[in-house]
Formats: sequence, C-alpha cells, structure tokens
Amino acid sequence: MADFSYFDLIIGALVILLAIRGIINGFIREISGLLGIVVGVYVGSSYSKEVGQWISSNVYTFENPSAISLIGFLVLLVLIWVGVLILSKILQKLVKNTHFGVLNRILGFCFGGLKIFIVLAIIFYALSSITLVKVFMDQYTHNSFLYPAMMSTGSVIIKLHDLQETESLDSSTTTNGLNE
Repeated sequence: MADFSYFDLIIGALVILLAIRGIINGFIREISGLLGIVVGVYVGSSYSKEVGQWISSNVYTFENPSAISLIGFLVLLVLIWVGVLILSKILQKLVKNTHFGVLNRILGFCFGGLKIFIVLAIIFYALSSITLVKVFMDQYTHNSFLYPAMMSTGSVIIKLHDLQETESLDSSTTTNGLNE
C-alpha cells in the first residue's frame, strides 16, 4: 500500500484549497466559469473570421488576416464567458435564499476539488510521457498515494498511450508503403 509523501501533501492541500473556493463560489458559479470558457472557445473558433471581419470593417481596420481572426476569437470568448458569468450570478442570487443554497455550496466544494484534481491529473500524465520529467517526478512520487490515482485518471482522459501507438503505426505504415 502506498504511503503519503510530500507530493501528496502539496497536491492534497491544493485540491482542498480550491475545493474550499468551490464552497465560496458555489456549484453554479464553478460550473458556469468552466462552461463559459469551453463554449466561448468553441464559438470563438467557429466564428472568429466573421466577427473579426465585422470588427475590422466597423470598429478598427486590421490588415493582417491572422490578427482579424485572433481579435474575433478573443472578442467572442470574452463576451460569451462574461455573459455566462452574469447569468450564473443571477441564477446564484435566486438560489441563495432557497434550500438549494446549501446544496449549491456542497456541490461547489465537490466540483471545485474534482475539477482541479482532473486538471492536475491531465498535466502530470502528459508530463510523465517526457522521459526527463518522468525521472524527476519518480523521485518525489515513489511513495505517493495520490500519484497513481492521478496517472490512472489522466490516462483515461487523454489516452496518450493509444495516441503514441497510433503514431508509431502510422509511421511504420508510411515507411512500409515507401519501401514497396
């Protein structure tokens, strides 16, 4: 059985601190912040050219097509993110004085902790594919309780191993195709 290490203490403290932030913010605000960014990135990447061209035509003229797309993306991202946060603020005020206020805080704690755990799991799993980083991390995580759980979670989410196998199959297929 794994023991607790300094890695566990640091990661555990970080998860608990951000889970406490989830209590303060509540579930509605926590999920809205994430949802606003995800939807903002999606809409921004889908309509950045059109919005950028409109801004370039009506507000300030940009010559560079990349700058036009970037401005369109950033404007859409910020507008959607802020819009979702405003809606969440209204919804949170409605929920605050009801029986759902306590549930909002409890779920905020759970979601806040889970969100940072998943983000850290993805980061550590991706970094562990780099040999130099893996050797460095192994020094600090060999007695860890949380690290194996983070690696397992990260592997389920990003499936980096499958991607590496696919890339090696693609390169061997390309090499075989060239030899024929």
